[in-house]
Formats: sequence, C-alpha cells, structure tokens
Amino acid sequence: MAKTNIAVVAGGFSGESVISLRSASMVMENIDRTLYEPTLITVDRTSWTAHTSEGELPVNKGDFTIDLAQGKCVFDGVFMIIHGTPGEDGILQGYFDMIGMKYTTGDVFNMSLTFNKTATNAVLADHGFKVAAHVMLRKNDHYSTHDIVSKLGLPVFVKPNQGGSSLGASRVNVKEGMHNAIDLALKADDEVIVEAFIEGRELTCGVIVLDNVVTALPITEIISENEFFDYQAKYEGKSLEVTPAQIDDSLRDLIQAQSREIFELLDCKGMIRVDFLVREGVPFVVELNTVPGFSAQSIIPQQAAAMGLSKTELINAIIQGSGL
Repeated sequence: MAKTNIAVVAGGFSGESVISLRSASMVMENIDRTLYEPTLITVDRTSWTAHTSEGELPVNKGDFTIDLAQGKCVFDGVFMIIHGTPGEDGILQGYFDMIGMKYTTGDVFNMSLTFNKTATNAVLADHGFKVAAHVMLRKNDHYSTHDIVSKLGLPVFVKPNQGGSSLGASRVNVKEGMHNAIDLALKADDEVIVEAFIEGRELTCGVIVLDNVVTALPITEIISENEFFDYQAKYEGKSLEVTPAQIDDSLRDLIQAQSREIFELLDCKGMIRVDFLVREGVPFVVELNTVPGFSAQSIIPQQAAAMGLSKTELINAIIQGSGL
C-alpha cells in the first residue's frame, strides 16, 4: 500500500518559531513511517524550504509541491505545527483551502477566531462558559490605567490579544506597572487584552479525535515557580506539571466535558488544549490553544502517555482524526 505523503509544516513568523521547530522534531521522530512519508517544511518570511534527502529545496508555492530528481513530490496533507502566525491564525489554512490541500487544524474561520483571545472569550461567554473579566486595547487607543483598575481590580494579566507561548505576557500587581506591561504586549501584537486575576488552580486539558470520537485527555495541573505560567515556566523547566491532576472526579469530569464541548462548538480539528483556572470549584477558560506545544516534553504528549497512547499513536490519531 502506498504511503501517505505528509508535509510537516513548521517555523512561522513569530517568536514561537523556535518552539515550533522543537514540535516538528517530535513529529518527524515519532510519525508512523509504515503509513506516512513525512517531509519537514519550514516557513519564514523569506522562504518555504523542504528538508529532503536531496538537501534543502524550495517549495513551489503555486501548488505546494517539490521538484525532486525523480520527479515532482505531491503532498496528500499537512501536519500543521506552526505555533502563532501564519499557521495558527488561519492564514496558511486559506492558502491550503485554495489549492485543495487537507490539514490537521480547524478551518480559516476556526483558526482566526480562536487566535483572537477577545473574540474567543465573547463566543465562549455567550455559550455559558466562564471567562475572566477583561478589557481589549488597540495600539493607538487612549486608555486610563485608573479606569482599567476600577473595572478589573489588581493584579491583572496583560497579554497580546493574538499570540501564544506567553510571549509579551506579564502580570501587573500595581497600577504603575500597567503602561510598561501594555507596551511589552504591543511589541508582539497591535491589540492587547487585560484580564482580571483569577486566583485558583491552573488545569489544562487536551482534546483529540480518537477512533472517530472527540476525546478529552487526562488533565494536567500546572504549578509554576514563577508568578504565572510564562515562557520560562513553559519551556525552561520553571514549572511542575502533574498528570493526571490530583483533583476530585467531579471537577475532572466537568473540565473534560467543557473541553470536549469547546472543541465541538468551535469546530476544531486535530488537537487543542484548553487552559483553565479553577476558583472555588468553578472553571474559568483562560486560553485556547489550537496548535499547542508538541515537543517530547509538552503537555499534550504527557497527557496522551497518561492514557496509554504512545507518541506515534497520538500522531496517528491527530492525522486520522483530521480526515487526512
């Protein structure tokens, strides 16, 4: 039986490209090569490059093929592992739709919606999910720190409205720190979301499609050494991640149910990770990741392992569950 040609697309235009390349390495090392023939393709602002046995070759952007010595390489689908733009915000999904290429994420609308934190919060709140009170600011908006603090209190979290890996995110404990935090977030995006602080346990739940069933993975509790689950905590070992989380069954069932509901409500594909803060037994959705970290040390592979899925089986589920 002929193998399925899969392009593992990584890199991107943001500071998350380094993390994306780690995730791509995990896919390339663990993908089932009895079923798939993977090719790593890296995307940056200047080039799309295929890493092949013949060396680094340019990708034909007109039809997403590669010219090899033995002929043209045509892909059957894309394993999208770009964190951030242009792979997590719908831009590349629009390109792939135009050329008829399947991929392992939601469609253009799903990805552009979920990449925008304020828009996602609005949709989730409208459907009964708890989210943090928040204020959204655009780059040239005039704002009053007094008004923000009056509405949200202190501390607050200031984050780029579109972005991930906690790049440009900070916790503000005193009003005087607000301007610097907003300026930092504006370096990563033209819009900023300021969220009220929710004191509680930080829990996160991955969702995949396993054997045609939307399946919530075991929950992870994140205990950060820093003030919050920032870049250092996520990628430089400054956190303790406990999987499965030591929580009571009713809270586990509630978070897994909400995670599945969000996956289906927003028409997600492939894999997602939903981050929660739980205050007095009530889960608040604080982040939705549609291309979550996927290195060997990342949370989704940890959660899959806790339910007995190998990395290869996890990758198979993501590809097959996306209809590739």
